[in-house]
Amino acid sequence: MIVVCEAGISTSLLVKKLNELAQENEETFNIHSKSTEEGLDYVKKEPVDAVLLVPQIHHKEKEYKEVTNGKVLKVSVNDYNNMNAYSIFEQLNEAI
Repeated sequence: MIVVCEAGISTSLLVKKLNELAQENEETFNIHSKSTEEGLDYVKKEPVDAVLLVPQIHHKEKEYKEVTNGKVLKVSVNDYNNMNAYSIFEQLNEAI
């Protein structure tokens, strides 16, 4: 799974929290952060269960859906601004 933002930098804290929640819940998935372009290249080559798009790049949803069989999810503005990893983790679990 990947979390995609404009530059791939601002999501590092979110990804860290999501991976910690995965470990606490004994989930086997691993989440990575990618920039918009890195993310598109990545999902073209690697199978992913889910792509989480942060609010700044919600407009890229169609592009991601065209190149991956994984779920493409949009992180809400509220969850992202508050770094609500619990809510985002729930959304992720419901999708996969």
